Amino acid sequence: MTEELPEIPGFRYVRPLGKNVHLYRDGGGGEAAVKLLVDPPRAAEMRTVLALGHPGIVTVHRAGRTRAGLLYLVMKHYSGGDAGSPAPLRFERVVEIGLQVADALQAAHRAGVVHRDVKPANVLLDEGGAACLTDFGVLGRDRLPWTAPEVITSGAYSARSDVFSLAATLWHLLAGYPPFVVPRGNNTHAALEQRILRGSPPPTGRAPRPLEVLLHQAMSADPALRPESAEDFARRLRDVHPAGAASASDAVAVSVAPPPARKRARWPIYAGVAAVATGVIGTSAVLFLDDDSLPQAPQTAQPQNAASGPGGPTGKTTVNATRVNPTTLRFTWTYPTQQADDSFVWRTNDDLKSGSVQTPSIELYAPGALCVQVRVVRADGSNASDTSWSPEGCGF
Repeated sequence: MTEELPEIPGFRYVRPLGKNVHLYRDGGGGEAAVKLLVDPPRAAEMRTVLALGHPGIVTVHRAGRTRAGLLYLVMKHYSGGDAGSPAPLRFERVVEIGLQVADALQAAHRAGVVHRDVKPANVLLDEGGAACLTDFGVLGRDRLPWTAPEVITSGAYSARSDVFSLAATLWHLLAGYPPFVVPRGNNTHAALEQRILRGSPPPTGRAPRPLEVLLHQAMSADPALRPESAEDFARRLRDVHPAGAASASDAVAVSVAPPPARKRARWPIYAGVAAVATGVIGTSAVLFLDDDSLPQAPQTAQPQNAASGPGGPTGKTTVNATRVNPTTLRFTWTYPTQQADDSFVWRTNDDLKSGSVQTPSIELYAPGALCVQVRVVRADGSNASDTSWSPEGCGF
């Protein structure tokens, strides 16, 4: 706990849930999530969204300020975490979530409020699995992978930019990573922007063809080619609901082959762009083609759960990842010729975290995918491996 954590009458602090989100419990065992608003939303939009009382928008019980003056919200604790944590999901489940979020978006749009930051981390799941939208009007710093092109070029937020972000979110839930991210490829900020501006994501290969086409259209670079509203998007989404015309047998086939071996000058950013920051924010929301036009499915394998290739004669370090809980990954590593005085330097592939440890294990906050590289350092400061950094080990 820190000085910034609010003191709420009748509640006691329990533990962190994610970045700037904490779990509190009252005397009767009831739980609440408290969100510290580092980037406060527009007050008018917050009041408007709260007044809607929509079941697909997170429930806020009260608001206040810490002693340091930081605004906070006391919200319902959404025990299911965020929608991105268990991705990839079956397409039937993705359609269910999409319909629920689209309905909440349409209610907000009718009230004159544009969300501006629809992404997996802002879709929270209650104990029954129902999806609720959070963080209206709060511009998260990790929103790029799901952002519409016109927002990048001119900051033009609209109902159709929200539709783009919703489609990108559903694509992410199907594939397990954002639509404009290339696994093990160049995912710098500049590279992501260029792919988004072209507005042509590949099919996921995990959904019926009508759903692939709908997501492709909804992520068009031209807003006029997208569904005109969240309501229109939901109507089209219902057409591919399992109870409707589409079935899993219609799924697009994807050929999978191992990616070619190649040397990279710079370690790619992959996991960090996938939903990080807000984590299990069970807490923040109130602020508030035709088929032939589809691009070819990517001919690449999904990222593995650990670095490929065991440690052996080459001296390579092998990094493995295990999910401890919805917001934490444990990374461990093995390597040949171990010595008692070895130490380890590590770094994450989102370029946000690095450090050194004395034991071959670390636990990191990771509500979504995250990859780690490790370098083994001898007591004299030399590298223990024949290369500076290990292959990355990824957890999901």
